[in-house]
Amino acid sequence: MSKVTQKHMEEICNKLMDGKSMNQICDGNQHLPNKRTVYRHVQKDERAWEQYSKARAIQGEDIDDQIMDIINEPLPSDPKIAMATVQYKRLKVDALDKRKRQLQPLGGIRNNPSDSSPSVSGTIQLSWNE
Repeated sequence: MSKVTQKHMEEICNKLMDGKSMNQICDGNQHLPNKRTVYRHVQKDERAWEQYSKARAIQGEDIDDQIMDIINEPLPSDPKIAMATVQYKRLKVDALDKRKRQLQPLGGIRNNPSDSSPSVSGTIQLSWNE
């Protein structure tokens, strides 16, 4: 299948928001186009790009929930296993946090440049008294 329809994009974006990867969504799914076709479509179609971008930003919000779930999981009672579990959790949380920052480079669910801190312009004059 080579054409990406609006119905395909809606299904793909819904699954992205549920935390699925494009590999999980498109590989082996006979009624959806392959991921390269979807990526090309997203590059060419402004509406598809906006849908896809918003879905990825929401996916970043889902990652926040995953991180909180990992942090709040109880530790095993055995101290040796607990220490290994803490290290494992740290690695997993760090990887998820990095992915979230990639999905939301502007730091929020909307991910709009206009939502980031406004820039300040002006002139600064420096002088020295001799």
